[in-house]
Amino acid sequence: MSEFLTVRLSSQANEPIQWLVWSASQQEVIASGELQDAEQLSQLSDYAKQRPTILLLPSSHVLLKQIEVPAGASRQLGAMLPFLVEDDVAQDVDELHFSVLDKSAGQASIVALNKAYLSDWLAKFKLHGLMVKQVLPDCLALPLLDNQISALQLGEQWLFRTQAYQGFSLEADWLAVLDDHSWASALPQPVASHDSDEDEPVTSQVTITAFTPLPAEHEQLSGNWQLGEPELVMAMLTKGALDSKANLLTGEFKPTSSWLKHWKVWQKAAVAAVFLLVVMVAQNWLQVQSYEAQAAQYRAESERIFKQIFPNKRKIPTISYLKRQMNDEASRLSGQGSHDSLLVWLAQLPQSLAKVKSMDVVSVKYDGARGEIRIQAKADDFQSFEAVRSELSEQFEVEQGQLNRNGKEVFGSYVIRRKP
Repeated sequence: MSEFLTVRLSSQANEPIQWLVWSASQQEVIASGELQDAEQLSQLSDYAKQRPTILLLPSSHVLLKQIEVPAGASRQLGAMLPFLVEDDVAQDVDELHFSVLDKSAGQASIVALNKAYLSDWLAKFKLHGLMVKQVLPDCLALPLLDNQISALQLGEQWLFRTQAYQGFSLEADWLAVLDDHSWASALPQPVASHDSDEDEPVTSQVTITAFTPLPAEHEQLSGNWQLGEPELVMAMLTKGALDSKANLLTGEFKPTSSWLKHWKVWQKAAVAAVFLLVVMVAQNWLQVQSYEAQAAQYRAESERIFKQIFPNKRKIPTISYLKRQMNDEASRLSGQGSHDSLLVWLAQLPQSLAKVKSMDVVSVKYDGARGEIRIQAKADDFQSFEAVRSELSEQFEVEQGQLNRNGKEVFGSYVIRRKP
């Protein structure tokens, strides 16, 4: 897929829901807009056709945390997560959905959020034909910068991405609460230097790159604020989501594989195809059996005729032997290779008979024992018989029989023999 539908939920129920259709191949926005509430999700149904949907959740609704993985507990980490974060949440951990985003060097980056909240939104999306393929906190869709913190403002909130799987959101009025130490501790490797006159390290200012206008009071805020290259916010978040490996659709929310979805769609057609295949195989098998039985009957009849023609030959070793013997006998009986063959005679007769248009041949009889052909014919007059006799005499010995007139037609006969 090269086109994606991205939908970002707002942290407040009365704030609009932003959406955008992005073409990854053309690197451009196809369509974008805002919805007033979830009831308007149906307006995105057409955009969701043949396009995967990415759902961005407000970071204020999730807990992103990096935890130490107890030695030997890597395989049981999923079951241990509720107990490892129960001191960081204000609700029953059984009501939370946990996802492990990354594990490395004895640490794990995890995310937790209210299970019912995620389930309700996925159900609403599904109701309107939006099949969600990826869910992640909106802060993890910001650009990932080396040794910097990326930021942007959405409404009254600021989003910050500090690491590949870490970030947070903060109300604009609370920016002044963050000091240099807070910014530095958020980075993977805090930037620190040693003062030559001091034994304790002094934390350097962390660069915060904002992709929306800087806070009005940024000069009074901690950190080194700078303005990044401006870009459409939803387009930036979509590209960041596509680059991120984070996905909260794990465990019970993990989508079914695409082949299973397609199987459900084509299941009836596949069953019908298999049934048709079985019927065709059975039909072909029965047809083959019929052909084999018919072939056996033909062979039995062929052997019967063979033994009748060749009473002295009892054994028929192969079918090719039977065919060869029968062909040889047919050639002998038809006179092939001999000048007395009826076929040879008949091939020569039309040349002579065709020269007299008024004569019609009534019958032709071949007497192999006497080596002659008897022709019964009729014509309009006696001269036609004489003309034909003259033509035939050039190739054969011709004996003309008695001529009789019957009305307007003259009937007669010839006895033809080969010249010696």
